[in-house]
Amino acid sequence: MSAWRSRTTDGIRIERAGAMLECHAVPWDTEVFGFPVAEIGDARLGDGANAEVVEVLQALDAWCAEHGVELVSCRLDNLQLRESMALEALGFRFVETVFEPRMELDAEIAQPRRAIRVEEAGPHDSGAIEEIARDAFTTGRFLLDPRLPPELSGARYANWVRTSLEMPSHRVLKAHINGALFGFFIVEHRNDGTVYWHLTAVAPGMQGQGLGLDLWRTMLLRHRAEGATRVETTISGHNLAAINLYARLGFRFASSRMTFHWLRGPARV
Repeated sequence: MSAWRSRTTDGIRIERAGAMLECHAVPWDTEVFGFPVAEIGDARLGDGANAEVVEVLQALDAWCAEHGVELVSCRLDNLQLRESMALEALGFRFVETVFEPRMELDAEIAQPRRAIRVEEAGPHDSGAIEEIARDAFTTGRFLLDPRLPPELSGARYANWVRTSLEMPSHRVLKAHINGALFGFFIVEHRNDGTVYWHLTAVAPGMQGQGLGLDLWRTMLLRHRAEGATRVETTISGHNLAAINLYARLGFRFASSRMTFHWLRGPARV
């Protein structure tokens, strides 16, 4: 019996007995990278027999070939070892571990040592914030993957800022000290009282001065004053400075996930 498939030009859902996988196109990465990019949103292969899992992965391969997909990314829970092994057999390669820290805003939050002004960014701020985003990140998964040109990572973060300024669900907040723009946050306020930090950065030239600690405390106090009850985010396991910062602030590391890339097209290096 063949796998059940629900497919569109934007994605595919494949089910076969106890095995299931969903994959969808990622238009914003496709635009930046110049070749089709897709992402696995969900994969549950642990209850399927080997033949069923193979059939699901063959269907994924066929959909990617049909749409010319050259890069597929996937994040799995750290306990999904069966899924990780199955994907690695298809050609996926481990890139990084990510952690998902969270903090309840009824916890004690120390006052920042320096006064930082945080305000809503507008389209006129896009260029300056994009410049910070292009250069501030050194541990992103697209930069860590040695098979991909490093400039793709910076272009992706800059595009993230630009598109977030146009998204009603996202707010781009800029941070100033002594009149100088030195950092930004892309945040999303969710219906359950949670604020999710999608992207956070301090300009490279302003790092190492303790400004990150002051800015993060300023943001936590701001969210609490707005009525939020929790902050959540995702950080790379390679970013030791961020891990130490979040631990110092009182965040708890609720879970971790493994990131994989499957390069199907020509070498990008």
